[in-house]
Amino acid sequence: MKHAFSANATESRPVDVHCGWDRTLQHHFLTVCEAGLLPEGIIYTSLIERGGGLPDVDAVADKLEALGIAAPEGFYERIYLDEAFNEGNGLKQW
Repeated sequence: MKHAFSANATESRPVDVHCGWDRTLQHHFLTVCEAGLLPEGIIYTSLIERGGGLPDVDAVADKLEALGIAAPEGFYERIYLDEAFNEGNGLKQW
């Protein structure tokens, strides 16, 4: 399942966040870009990580926190459940 939301990062810079569980590769993906500027405005993508993704919800939370991005209420619980139930093929706009 892919989750998307907009937020303000450090320095009140507006960003778009795309995150979810990759059922095939069995890891979380995360892309943060300047609002409305995907792909040229990418600030962070988990594709640069070893294996191309993040191993768990804590790693996602750590990356977002390092970028100064607050996730919507219930976001971390939802991506945890996506992993636990191996859910994909959907989009949730927060």
